[in-house]
Amino acid sequence: MEDLEANNIFSYLYVTDYLTSTTCDFGVKMKQILLNEGFHRNITYEILFQDNTQIENWLYSCIIGLDQPIPSGVYVNPDELGDLRRTNRMNAFPKNKVNVELVAAQASSSSVYVIGKVIENKLHLWIPIHARYHHAIVGGGMVRNEISPPKLYIRCIDDRLSMCKDVPVPDGSLFCSNDKENCDWLQMPYNLLTKSIVWEVPVGNLDHYYIAAVGTTMVIIVGSLYILKIIHEYKTKDFKKLR
Repeated sequence: MEDLEANNIFSYLYVTDYLTSTTCDFGVKMKQILLNEGFHRNITYEILFQDNTQIENWLYSCIIGLDQPIPSGVYVNPDELGDLRRTNRMNAFPKNKVNVELVAAQASSSSVYVIGKVIENKLHLWIPIHARYHHAIVGGGMVRNEISPPKLYIRCIDDRLSMCKDVPVPDGSLFCSNDKENCDWLQMPYNLLTKSIVWEVPVGNLDHYYIAAVGTTMVIIVGSLYILKIIHEYKTKDFKKLR
């Protein structure tokens, strides 16, 4: 029993000294990766804490929050995130109102909150994202959507973070466990192990605009005339039968 108490005291003193001397820098590393293909993809996050038993135990049950910027050419679907929360597959919600119908030129940049609980020295999070329609440009090609790394926050249900010093504190309260509550967080520094995400989306070629417009118009006219011809023949046939 005395040995157990001594170990607990040693761990507490070790962590306390570590935190007060490094301003709560837990040696966090993060990998941010864009998965899948097409216009509907996932961003995955692997958050790695320092491989240290005392630090891992000290962080256990604390909550990690990501504030992920979303450029105007990309969006998250609030309804989809709501369904994923209800089925306990993830916990994420948009910071701003999102109109999923807008094209990229009319949309604004936004942000999404992603939340997870620390249960070991690594944490895996993800969000589904979608590309907006981009107007055609001369020459066609690809449009780049640059997705910046997120801000990383931490909060604990007790006051264990009160010993942290010189840690950036966000202006006001931020998201809690849903979009209707606010909680106090501390911002954590981290090293990004991957490059910032660039999502290239294909766009139409304006050089083909007039050819496509004329071709589409001709198809509509010919198709409409053919349908009118069939209707006329059908009515004429029925009229002759009635006579």
